[in-house]
Amino acid sequence: MSLYEQVKRINEAEYTINRLIFKHYKQYLHSGITAQQAVVLDIVYLAKRITVGEIAIEMDISSSAVSQLIGKLEKNQYIKREINPRNRREVFITLAKKGAEYFAKQDYVEQQVADQIYSKLSSIEIDELERIVKKLREIAMKEL
Repeated sequence: MSLYEQVKRINEAEYTINRLIFKHYKQYLHSGITAQQAVVLDIVYLAKRITVGEIAIEMDISSSAVSQLIGKLEKNQYIKREINPRNRREVFITLAKKGAEYFAKQDYVEQQVADQIYSKLSSIEIDELERIVKKLREIAMKEL
């Protein structure tokens, strides 16, 4: 069997697992936001506080496109804008209440997945899976 065939089977298995998880937990994960809005939320969540320009660089889209996404997220109370008191032209983007709730729901689902699925693996298998996934991430970050 070729490397390509193995990778394809691994990717298909991962896709199936993720699809089943989403289907089972969609009541917690469905938030009515688009995929691009979810990416913005993820960036803001990881950064804690970030500018529109920094989000644009991260997403490789224009600042005006980011501003449109932020406008919708702000309207729906997922994020908020805060003017930098030291530089009034600079605006920081942070999570608002619904944004924090969005990630709390994701944490809940991750805990449930750990309890229902990953707990069926031995600690040795979990350690090996983590090692391999970390190694793949490092390779992808270096190569891509």
